[in-house]
Amino acid sequence: MIFSKKICVLLSLILTILDAYGQTGSIKTIEIKSTQLNETRGVEIYLPPSYQVSNNKKYPVMYVLDGQEYFLHPVAYQRMLRFKDKSPEFIVVGVNSDRKKRRKLLYESADSFISFLEKELIPTIDKDYRTLKNSERIYFGWEMAGGLGLEVLSSSPSLFSAYFLASPTHFTKNRILNLNEYLSINEADRPYLHFSRAPEETYLKRSFHRVDSILKAYHYGNKNYKIDNLLEEDHYSTSLKTINNGLRNYFNDYNTLRFYSLKEYDKFGDLNDIKQYYLHRGQRYGISSRVHRTTQHFLLFNAMKEDNFERFQLYANEFSEYFKNLSLEIWVLRFGGYLAQNNKKQKALEIYNVGLSKFSKSAAIYDAIGTLYKNKKEFQKAAVHYKKAIEIAKKNGDKELEKYKLNLEKL
Repeated sequence: MIFSKKICVLLSLILTILDAYGQTGSIKTIEIKSTQLNETRGVEIYLPPSYQVSNNKKYPVMYVLDGQEYFLHPVAYQRMLRFKDKSPEFIVVGVNSDRKKRRKLLYESADSFISFLEKELIPTIDKDYRTLKNSERIYFGWEMAGGLGLEVLSSSPSLFSAYFLASPTHFTKNRILNLNEYLSINEADRPYLHFSRAPEETYLKRSFHRVDSILKAYHYGNKNYKIDNLLEEDHYSTSLKTINNGLRNYFNDYNTLRFYSLKEYDKFGDLNDIKQYYLHRGQRYGISSRVHRTTQHFLLFNAMKEDNFERFQLYANEFSEYFKNLSLEIWVLRFGGYLAQNNKKQKALEIYNVGLSKFSKSAAIYDAIGTLYKNKKEFQKAAVHYKKAIEIAKKNGDKELEKYKLNLEKL
C-alpha cells in the first residue's frame, strides 16, 4: 500500500500544478443514505471544466470503486490529455469504502452492493448531473471490486458500457458460470472489457483462462475485450496502468487523426472516410463533427513535404478555413511560399495578408510579400514591402536583416 500512497501523493501534486494553469473542473463530496446497505455512503464527484459552461452537453461517467484510493487516477488522466484532444471530458464518481467492511460488501453481500449501485447511486448521479447514462458508463474495480465487476456484468448487463478490472480476485465458479449463461442468451450487449494482472498474480491465471475461453467461444471480438499482462507491475500497482490503458482503448475513437505521410493517409482511406470518422466521433461524444484542425494540418503539411501539389490543392480547397488562423509565423511562410512556388500567387498573397493580421511585426512575411510582388514584376509594391521588412528587422535585431537589404538591392 506504500506504493499506492506514493502514487496518490504524486497525482495530487500533478493536479495542483494543473490547477495553477486553470485546467481544473470541480470536485465535491456527497453522502447517500442507502436503504440497500443500511448505511450512509461517501461519494466523491469530479465535474470537468466545461460542465458549468456547456449547459446542454452530456458526459460519460466513470464509477471508481474504492474511490479513496483510485478516484484521482482518471481525473489526472483526462486533465493531462484533454488539452491536446487525446481524451474526452468525463465525470468521475468515486465510491469510498471501509476496509473493514470491504470483503462483506463486495463478496458476501454482493447482491446488496449491486442493488445500491443500480437502484440508488447511479439513478442519483443520472438525475442530478448531465450524463450519457448507460451508453457511456464505465466501471472500475481493483481486486475484490474487480471480481464484483464480473458479477455486475452477468446480473445487470446494461448497467455499464465498459468494465476495467484490475487484478480481479474472486472470479468464482458461480460468477464464471453466470457469465457463460449471460453470453449464451445475449448477443446484443457487448460492453468493453479490460482485465489486467501482474506477473506475481499466478493465482489469477486459471480464472483468466476460463473467462478468455468463454469470451472467445461467444465471439467476443478482440476490439471489445483485452487481457492486459502488466509485466512491470505488482498486485498493488496495477490500478493506475489499468485505468490508463482501459481509458485509452475505450476512448480510442476520440483521438484526432494524424498522418505522417500520404501513404499513411491512403491506408486509412480518403476524405470521405476521414469525414465519417469525425462524424461518428461527434455523435458519440457530443462535440463538433468537423474534421479536426490537427488532421487538416498534417494532410496539408504532408502534401507539401512530398511536393504533391495536386493533393495539396485538394486539401486546401476542402479546408480553406484552416488558413485563416495559422498559429505560427512559420506556417504562414511555408504554406504561402509553397503556393507562390506553384504559381498560385493570389492565394499565397491572401495567406500572407492573413498572417500579417496576426503577426504584424513579422519582417519575414513582409519580405516574402516583397518577393512575390517582384516575381509578378510589380517592383514598386515589392520595394515597399522589402523596406518594411528592413525597418522591422532593424528594430528587432533580426539576424536576417542583411538578406532583406540584399533583396531590396536586387530590384
